[in-house]
Amino acid sequence: MNRKLLLWLSGVLMVFTLMVLAVELHSEHYYKKEILESKLEIYADLVAETINGCKVNMADSIIKVMPYEVRVSILLPGGKVIYDTKADIETLENHLDRPEIQSCLEGNDHGCFIRESETSGDRYIYYAKNYGGFIVRTALPFRLSRSFLLRPDFVMLMATAIFFMLAVLAIFFISKRFSNEAEQHTNRSLRQQKHQMTNNIAHELRTPVTSIRGYLETLVSNPGIDDEHRKLFLDRAYNQTLRLSDLIRDISLITKMEEAPQLLKKEYMGLRPVVDEVLEEFSGKLSSQGITVRNNIPEELCLKGNRSLIYALYRNLVENSIRYAGCGVTMELNAYGSADGFLHLSFSDTGAGVPPELLDRIFERFYRIGGESFPGSGLGLSIVRNAVLFHGGHIKASTVEPHGLRFDFDLKDE
Repeated sequence: MNRKLLLWLSGVLMVFTLMVLAVELHSEHYYKKEILESKLEIYADLVAETINGCKVNMADSIIKVMPYEVRVSILLPGGKVIYDTKADIETLENHLDRPEIQSCLEGNDHGCFIRESETSGDRYIYYAKNYGGFIVRTALPFRLSRSFLLRPDFVMLMATAIFFMLAVLAIFFISKRFSNEAEQHTNRSLRQQKHQMTNNIAHELRTPVTSIRGYLETLVSNPGIDDEHRKLFLDRAYNQTLRLSDLIRDISLITKMEEAPQLLKKEYMGLRPVVDEVLEEFSGKLSSQGITVRNNIPEELCLKGNRSLIYALYRNLVENSIRYAGCGVTMELNAYGSADGFLHLSFSDTGAGVPPELLDRIFERFYRIGGESFPGSGLGLSIVRNAVLFHGGHIKASTVEPHGLRFDFDLKDE
């Protein structure tokens, strides 16, 4: 047995183990911060609503709805503390220089920071939110547990790592040869892409799940909460379940297109009925936003394709315009007939548009121009592109003068 090989593999295993430990520590810190930040935001909103609707002593009202370990401070925009559940406000200095306060006053409307409390010396996660006439700051102790080392998923991960290394040794001594460099490069690229997609999916799923958990935990820990707040939190949790459902649907569709395209059957169909069905689905939203639709697709236009993907293609284009184009815009759908074996189609709106330098990025998975604060999963236009590619075509986005966004695409006319 080659001693150098064993030493090299042992070193790789050790580095891999340290990397796994570092990733788990970072993930534990990130997940805990994300969950606590979501909770503290809910508590801050609850405090603000309690203050706005308070007809009795403000302090008593806040204490009744807050868990004991939550520290609540109320400040004026200038940084003066006018209420605190854990300290005498007469002994507290001006908090304007606190990083979470600075952040929520600099146009972000909220700020979150982990640091040691100058009052108690304990490590806290602070969340501050600006409500105009006052700032609510909530805080919870931030203690990173090491118990994750005993969690089944971590133990399984380490066992898998060891098994993997042993498997590599077995394969090496059985085959005594490695794949060529081109094959290695291809496999590495695929693994990286799948790893990146898995991370993105996990992150996107975690956001609505964390919000739902935060709202429900608030209701569970406060059985005496009034009906108005109970309904508010249930409505917010329900909206997050809708977002989660849409995300799972989109991920499932992309996975099916990429991993099992043979399961997607093609049939002859009229394009206009499919588009009309999409427009009917969104008729309420189109009407409420004053969006005018010009559907110029001929009734007689037919193609051979997968109906579900064609529906998803137009559904995501229409939904994208509804979400980002704005109110009172015009949406236009055109078909330019068949040429060179392809159907040439377009979809455009007269809305806000997209900066030219970002046109190439809007088809990327999970990409949203406005970041995570914008609605949607970031998968809509990726589904559009994959649906076009499945039908042997290409798609291009361009700006519309004086403003707006246009998609030109073709579908193979079989």
